[in-house]
This record gives sequence, structure tokens and C-alpha cells, in this order.
Amino acid sequence: MIVQRKAAPANNPPIHDVIVVGAGPGGSTAANLLARRGISTLLLDKSDFPRDKVCGDGLTPQAIYWLERLGCVDDVLAETNACIKDCDLHINGRHLLTAGFPDDTIYPAFAVLLDRRRFDNILLRNAIAKGASFEPGTTVRGIKAGEDCMHVQAVRDGKTVEHRARIVIGADGVSSVVSRAIGNSLKSGATAVSLRAYYRDVDCPGAQVKVYFDREYFPGYGWAFVDDDGFANIGLGYAFDGNFPLLSGLNRAFDKFLATDLKDMLRRATRCGKVGGGAVAFYRPRRIVADRVMLVGDAANQADPLNGGGIHKAMESAHFAAETAAYALSAGEFSAQTLSVYESLWQEEVEQDWLTAEMFLAIAKNPNLKDFCLYLLTQIAALNRADPRFKTFCSGVFSGVVAQGSVLSLRVLYEAFPKEADTWLAYLRSQGGITAGTLRVAGGAAISLARASVGALRDPLTNTRWGLEVATKAVHLAGKQFSRALTQGGRVSNETRQEKALWHRSWGR
Repeated sequence: MIVQRKAAPANNPPIHDVIVVGAGPGGSTAANLLARRGISTLLLDKSDFPRDKVCGDGLTPQAIYWLERLGCVDDVLAETNACIKDCDLHINGRHLLTAGFPDDTIYPAFAVLLDRRRFDNILLRNAIAKGASFEPGTTVRGIKAGEDCMHVQAVRDGKTVEHRARIVIGADGVSSVVSRAIGNSLKSGATAVSLRAYYRDVDCPGAQVKVYFDREYFPGYGWAFVDDDGFANIGLGYAFDGNFPLLSGLNRAFDKFLATDLKDMLRRATRCGKVGGGAVAFYRPRRIVADRVMLVGDAANQADPLNGGGIHKAMESAHFAAETAAYALSAGEFSAQTLSVYESLWQEEVEQDWLTAEMFLAIAKNPNLKDFCLYLLTQIAALNRADPRFKTFCSGVFSGVVAQGSVLSLRVLYEAFPKEADTWLAYLRSQGGITAGTLRVAGGAAISLARASVGALRDPLTNTRWGLEVATKAVHLAGKQFSRALTQGGRVSNETRQEKALWHRSWGR
């Protein structure tokens, strides 16, 4: 049941059930799910559509799952020229591994590429087709609580306008006006910035995803996402925070990445347009709900801290927010306490994985550990080559298709980790032989850790703060894991599991 709207005074705008600020993947998903329920939904965005957005343009298996639920997966697949089933991993200029998506999960075992200009437009048009209203060219300046609604203050065509709604969903990105309005400080934690350019006529045999880790721009990575026509999204991202500032010369690092790692691929390629820049944050804001307000996607800093993916995370959180909004409207209750159902749903389904990925990022962002982290990644890649089953597990964790929180489970790690003697022998032989390989692995670890120690001693205060941060996060994560184990054993609800399983069987028909 939806709360009946009161007739508005002549000088006041009507009161919508929900206003969604921002028409990206999170905002359009929320508007779609609300409007199809018959909920009066107004979607606002500062841009008209189609419009460009700096992004890697990769749609993960999880994103495809949500597109199916929204009813527009066929529209998206009809626009893409890239079906990608594996990924190449390069570290310090060397190709180390090719790995695919697991084929035994609830998600399809492939990803696709589609630029955000077309992808976001498909999601928006689909939401409008379900009944949502859209007002482009509307820049929201702030929100203000009224007696029985929220007042959304905006500018359109140079004129001040106001809209009203019982609930506001902020989906307006990493610089969210709605987030600031409920008391959050922006960019006060781990953040990543990226540079991206499009190229055509890239020399690449078919659609591929390539990921590049390099000492010069770690923590971060470069990417090349190429479709079947040789059109590529190429970018470089770098993570930083208050302790470890942004890499100086990121533009120079990007140019070097193009000239070295991608030299052969780009020898006959032509850049399309200018290099663009973007940002995404990876820390928990002080709040994601307030009276009559919820935040989703990048406005709530919900992108995956391990791989930087934000599209499917935004769509997932939008689903939880839409469910909560429908519940609050039916109950006629819009307090932060009522809307905290949204936060509870997010914590139940997503938080353990997000906190685990955040912990990995918290460790890796210390530049003194770059040699050790890259060395560890190199050894994991070598072990992946020796054991296909372990490779599938690792690729699933990195992509998020396999629950990232599972790496904290001793039982899961025991099942996934290689146990056959032949696997370890093959791994050691790849390092130069059984004896030499053992010494090389141990020596490499010792040398990289020694470098980390020397680097840390140069700035003990900063590294002490970092150590306390990591320790705090570890304790918090352990506490969450223990609490979760006590209450439900870390299991997804039966309803959600059955729903996803039914979809998976339908997809695989």
C-alpha cells in the first residue's frame, strides 16, 4: 500500500513519494524498482542523456544479473560487441596469468563492455518506461526537511526550482550533495582517482580484459578493455588517503603506461577524444540514512575496494533502498530508524565482503609495501598456473563473483588452497627448481619485507598511524565476522538464495 498524496497548495509543487537524485546506475535502478510498484518517483540529474561518464565500462557478471532483474539485459547485450570470459594479468611488464570467471556460481561466467553513455541511457529509459518521471538539466543544491516532506532545492535553466518528496534517495556520486546535506564529510578516507581514454583500431585479437600492476603506480592498476571491433577503454587508477597522498605525476605515469605496457597494442591505434578523469571513495561515511533520506552507490562509497567496481554495487544497494522505501511508504514512517532497514539489508548481504576488501586496500595503500604486495601477487599467480581450481577461486574473489569475505574462513581457504604435492612441485619448478625455487621464494619475501621496513623507518609517525588504522579495521572486521557467525552462520537468506538460483537456472537454459 502506498501513502495517498495530499493535494498541494496552489503555490507548492506536488509531493512525490520518492525523489532520486542522480540518474546513474544506482539512481536509475532505484527509480525502476520503485516506479514498477506504482510509487510516484521523480528522477533528477544535472545532465541530459545520453551523456559520458569516466569509467572502465566493464559490466561484471553481477551487473548482468541485476540487468536481468530490471528487465533490460537484452537491450544492453544488443549494444555490446564484447563478451569476455577471461582476464590477462600483467605485473611489472610481464604477462603472468590468464584467468576466467567461475562457471559454478549464481552469476553468468562472462562480462561485457559497454560505454557509460549508452549503458546509463538504457537504464534511464527503462526506468522511465516503468513509470518514473525524469527531469534533466537539474542541479540539486541542497535538501531541507519540512513538516511532512523533504524539500529538494535545485537550479534548472538558471532558475531556482524546488521539488518535494516523502523520501529522497541520494545517488549523486562521490561528490554527493545529498551526502553532505546529512552531515557527511567527503573525501575524508581512502580515495582512488583515474585517468581514462578511448582508442580505436587497437591491435588485439578479439574482446579482452587486461589488468596491469606495476611498481610505479601501485596501489592501483592499469587496464585495457577491448571489444571485438578493436575499440578500447584504457585507463589507470591510483589509491591514496591522508597518510599517503596522491601520486605526483599521475599523468606522466599514464603516458608511460601507454608507451610501455600497451606499446604493441596501440602502435596503429588512434585516440578518440580527450583523456578524462574520475574519482571513487572507499571508506564508510558517517551515515547512509537519515530522516527521509538514503544514500546508494558512490554517494554512499559502496564501490568494491578490491577491484574498484561500482556499477553492480550501486544497482545492488539501489535494490535494498527501493525495498526499504516501499516499506516506509506503506507504514507511513520515514524516520532514520525506519529507514535503517536499508542499512541492515546492506550489512546482511554486502558488508562482510566490503569490509574484507577494504582491509586489503588498507594494507596495500602503504607505498612501503608495494614491493611485497607485488611479490605476493606474483607468487599467487604462479600458484594459480599450477592449480586451475585455486585459480578459479582467486579470480572469483578478485572479481567479487565469489564472496570476498570467504578468504577469512579457514574452512573455505582449506578447501580452495592447493593440497596436492604435484601442484607444489610444479610451482617450485616454475621458480627455478625445488631447492632453488624454495630459496628464491623465501629470499624474495625477505628482501621485499626488508625494503618495507626501511621505508617505514623513514617516516615512523605516518606508518604508526597506518598500523593503528589497519589494526582497528582488523578488530572491527573480526568482531563483525564473529557476530555474524553467532546470529546466522554467515549464510544468505533462503529467499535470496532461492531467488538467485532460479534466475541462474533460467539464464543457463
